[in-house]
Amino acid sequence: MNQVQVHKQKFLKHFAAILILTIGFSANAQFYNKEFVGKIYVKQDSEFFTFTATAENLTPTDVNLKYDFIVYKTDANNNVSKSNQSNLFFLKGNDKIALSNAIINYNEEGKIILVLILYDDDGKPVGQDRIELNSQGGNQEFVNEEMTNQQQEAENSDQAAPQDGVILDGLVLEKTITKAGRDFYKYFYSEYYNRQIRTKKNILIEEVPGRFRNTRISVKIDDQLLWQFFSQPKKSFLQEMATTALDRSISYLQQLQKQKANTLTRY
Repeated sequence: MNQVQVHKQKFLKHFAAILILTIGFSANAQFYNKEFVGKIYVKQDSEFFTFTATAENLTPTDVNLKYDFIVYKTDANNNVSKSNQSNLFFLKGNDKIALSNAIINYNEEGKIILVLILYDDDGKPVGQDRIELNSQGGNQEFVNEEMTNQQQEAENSDQAAPQDGVILDGLVLEKTITKAGRDFYKYFYSEYYNRQIRTKKNILIEEVPGRFRNTRISVKIDDQLLWQFFSQPKKSFLQEMATTALDRSISYLQQLQKQKANTLTRY
């Protein structure tokens, strides 16, 4: 057996070990994504898929974590290649951040598996996600571990699914009257997009006349006031307010998710 064959066998063993690990995650999903959630989002732009790995902290405590974002590609001849992005990162309490991106050609043939694993300080896996993409002749099929959970949640939901099968994400709505208000909306939405927030709730940014020449800007979800302040034209101030307002919004959305999960569990 030559060195190339030996190297290939070692690589395939490592590949199989990772797959076994991710299958183990799937079988024991109840132990992961409880406090720290790993999630891969998919976006299609023209000829490419962009896969964004994210981490979300469901606790109020700041933590240091590590992530592995691994991409395996298997071509028609069963040749396997691997790319891995790994790094330490800091995650604030009740925060959500984008970790890394992987860009894949829409017409690429073969099987592609993307795995995201989050580790705590002790190296123990605490969050994970896995997406499999099969592509043949330009036709793509996605398989996601969380599909079963999403379908079950839809069945338990009081709200019927739309007849066309399309579920729309919530919107960030703007009712501003000054340039400062519009700038705040721009900074808020930029953070909202970069952190890959996904919610069915609409977020309203509203600006009304305030004291003297200042206006008052508020951020609401379902008429629930989450943050408000008197505006200033200074860019750094508006960016700081946008970050704070989004942190409050994420924390509130997480509370709603926990309340819904507790309600479903009781019934």
